[in-house]
Amino acid sequence: MDKLVSIIMPTYNGSKWLKNAILSIQNQSYQHWELIVVDDGSKDNTAQIIGDLMKNEPRIRYFKNEHNLGIQKTLNRGIKESKGDYIARLDDDDSWPDTDKLQKQLNFLSGNLDYVLVGTGVVMVNEEGKELFRYLLPEKDDVVRRKLLSKNCFAHSSVMFRKSAVEKFGGYGEGEDVKHFEDYDLWMKLGTVGKFANLPIYGLAYRMREGSLSAINRLYVFKKLLKHIRKYKKSYPRYFMALIRAYTRYALYSIYMKIPKKFSLGKIIKFYKEN
Repeated sequence: MDKLVSIIMPTYNGSKWLKNAILSIQNQSYQHWELIVVDDGSKDNTAQIIGDLMKNEPRIRYFKNEHNLGIQKTLNRGIKESKGDYIARLDDDDSWPDTDKLQKQLNFLSGNLDYVLVGTGVVMVNEEGKELFRYLLPEKDDVVRRKLLSKNCFAHSSVMFRKSAVEKFGGYGEGEDVKHFEDYDLWMKLGTVGKFANLPIYGLAYRMREGSLSAINRLYVFKKLLKHIRKYKKSYPRYFMALIRAYTRYALYSIYMKIPKKFSLGKIIKFYKEN
């Protein structure tokens, strides 16, 4: 019997691209999945859109938080409600352009029992869905581990992981100390109980939206990342290199905030990802 994959999709006023995201799930070659949509108190017509889709799609399960709880608790509710042994993630404004993504990731995890997490490469698109650039991420476990203290080596909406491994750590951290990078923190934890991989495919179309995280918040996150690096310095190599890189990123972003906005953030991110 095919193994059930639970797809967790948190949403908050995300009706604009919601159908497109769900369509990319329905177009997957692997069809034994459930989609768990957790609505974090949306004020738009998200509930109506999901309700209409559910009339012809019994694999969608919809839950709504009474109050806005934030992404961390919303993700954990999704995990709690899930029934599959494997969990995949997709945000409401992203999509999966590779129709074999789920099948390829499931094949990998089924054939490599010592691995807990597998991601894919990324196609960056603008708000209209036009491709800006694409990139692959480190494939092998040893390469990921050498780089993980310095940067997040996984695109959140691309990953598939074992539910049993995540449950060992109580899901995503819900504290202020990991807010805005709760996924990165979870990967760090998972790496202490199993191996990592990224498949050399472009499994995710990530929609880059200006203003999704304010400049002030980004600087605040960079500061928190320094503590994060220190927390895991005994679990992963290249601690001092990671510290240098973190301070450099903080300095460069501080400079970026002061330059004219005619310089494309997309071009800067492309350079950062490729280098």
